[in-house]
Parts: sequence; C-alpha cells; structure tokens
Amino acid sequence: MVELFDEYKYAYYYTLRREARRRVVDALNTRIKTEMHRETWRGITLASVKQDAIDYATFKWSKFYDGETHSALPVTWERLYHSFSAKLSHFNVAVWQTLPEGQILRGMAFGKPSAGKTHLTVNWLERSPEPDYFKGGILLPILACAEEYAKLLGCERVLVKDPASPSDFENYGYGRSDHAPKGATYVAKEMSQ
Repeated sequence: MVELFDEYKYAYYYTLRREARRRVVDALNTRIKTEMHRETWRGITLASVKQDAIDYATFKWSKFYDGETHSALPVTWERLYHSFSAKLSHFNVAVWQTLPEGQILRGMAFGKPSAGKTHLTVNWLERSPEPDYFKGGILLPILACAEEYAKLLGCERVLVKDPASPSDFENYGYGRSDHAPKGATYVAKEMSQ
C-alpha cells in the first residue's frame, strides 16, 4: 500500500512540475513579439532533469571550468540528481536549446519545498559555462518555473540559496530574505496567490 501511495505522490508532484513549466512556456510565448526575441528563444525547451542533462553537465560543462570565470559546484550534478530525486516534491528544471549543431544544455536547477510548504528553495542552479552562453538568460525561465511550482504548492515565497551574485536577482523581484534558514545567504520573492 505504501508503494502505491508513493507512486501517486510521485505522479502528483511530477504533474505539478510539468504544469509549472507549461505555464512558463505559455507566458514566454505571449511575451515574445519581435523577430529578435523569437530568434533568441528559438529552440528553447524546459524539461525535467534526467540523466541526459546530468551527463551533459558532467562531460561538456566540465571542459569549461577554469577556476577563474567558471568553477565547478562543490558537489556533482550526479549526486544532486540522486539526492533531490529521493524527495518526491523536489523542484527541478533543465533548460535545453535545440540548434542546428544539436541540443545544448543552457542551465539546470534543483530545489525543494520546506516541510510546511511555506517556501520553495532553489538550492542549486547553474548556467552553462560554454562560451556561446544563452543570450536570453537562464535565470528568467528557471525562476519563473520555480515561482509557478511554488504557487501550485501553495508556498508563500521562493528562496534562492547562496546566489553567486545576489544583485542579478533584483531584476526578477528578489531581495535579501528575512525568512531564510540560518547559516546561508538567501534572496527571496514573495508569492501572490
């Protein structure tokens, strides 16, 4: 009986994550009006983080970590994938772009809601360190997906843990958080339901 309940919970949260991504895609499609914006966002797909994204980050992104402009995370994406997947309600998104030369992973994120679902924390996010980075910026789709997922869960806010540059989040409505757990730096955005 417990296994069946977990399967329903898995399907429930998977559906919520998928719905959050759909809402973001719909919102982006209505905002993209110019040919320049259409060209920038052409081929972008918001997907679940799966083994193909982990492999891409492990084998392709790692070639561009130089310790100065780009450094590897202190933990591997493989480990994060297994750790976050164990929590059924976790948040994840992979930002892919399909170009003539193939699929390119532009960014990826993992997070989880608090026990009482008062907030959703984006614990890890990274944009591709490849030289031809995505000009549209991966923060927009990642944060938008986190916000939509948080709304679907009934969370009051979205937190981003230890952002490399907190000021980068200001354009998206985030500021220093007073509601954050101790021991780390967080930026937050309150959700309007």
